[in-house]
Amino acid sequence: MDIVWFGNSCFRLQSSQANVLTDPFDSPPPAALTSLQIVTVSDRALRDRVPSIEGARIVDGPGEYEINGVLVNGIAVAAGGSAAAGRKTFIYTIALDGITVCHLGRLAEPPAGQRIQEMGQADVLLLPLGEPVGLAVPRAVQLASQLEAKLLIPMSLGRDGTALEAFCKELGADPTARENRLSISASGLPAQTRVSILTPQGGS
Repeated sequence: MDIVWFGNSCFRLQSSQANVLTDPFDSPPPAALTSLQIVTVSDRALRDRVPSIEGARIVDGPGEYEINGVLVNGIAVAAGGSAAAGRKTFIYTIALDGITVCHLGRLAEPPAGQRIQEMGQADVLLLPLGEPVGLAVPRAVQLASQLEAKLLIPMSLGRDGTALEAFCKELGADPTARENRLSISASGLPAQTRVSILTPQGGS
């Protein structure tokens, strides 16, 4: 599986089973929108900012879905934070090529314990970082510890440009070590939790 980040909460997951795009708000670059089978939307308030994508099934709410042999599980949680009072965000767990990826949506507060149990065990965690739309660093570190994913991929959503650096410092990662694309396989997942930082490929 290849993972590419297009900024904000928009990722492309490219696998042998299907290609998945998360949160394509405000017209991401054309490279993000080609040959897609599944599009997930974590915030219904931004649904009208998702471009029309021919041939793709759009998932914009909770429930269990099977699309092109890909299992997608959506869970509704309170987004939290002053910028999202009363708003829900949708967390999606997506199983592709023997790897389970969890996209935490636009989440400013960690979900309750029951919701964490419903999410199950993920191999790869796409983690929203930075207030007011994403998690504060201490909460992000705490949630990452609870979920025990093998790969943590932060997505910077907040106004504080130092959040990523602080997050990496807490987890012993190098904030300057960045990749344009992450290629992973089920057999190649790290034994210990590792932070992977992607460089955004265009706006989203």
